[in-house]
Amino acid sequence: MLTGATAASDLRLGLAGVDTIDAYLDLAAYDDLVRRYHLQPSRDPNVILRVVPTFTSPWPPGPHAPTSAIALDLLEDQEPRARQVGAELMRSLAR
Repeated sequence: MLTGATAASDLRLGLAGVDTIDAYLDLAAYDDLVRRYHLQPSRDPNVILRVVPTFTSPWPPGPHAPTSAIALDLLEDQEPRARQVGAELMRSLAR
């Protein structure tokens, strides 16, 4: 499931042209994905995987994380514009 700036860009929430994939990944799919795409740890990653334990079947339920999770992940982003979009998204959820 896409999250953070990747989801915000995909959902047209005010961010465009992100060069990093930020996603939640089911723990059961982790080893296969790392092996298939030859992923390696990096200090400057272009893929951020937020690995979560399997808690439902099938998982993920959709292409994007819940809006509240996207907002929280944006608030933790290093980019000021991403944090601003995250704050705006949180405010919209509070209404």
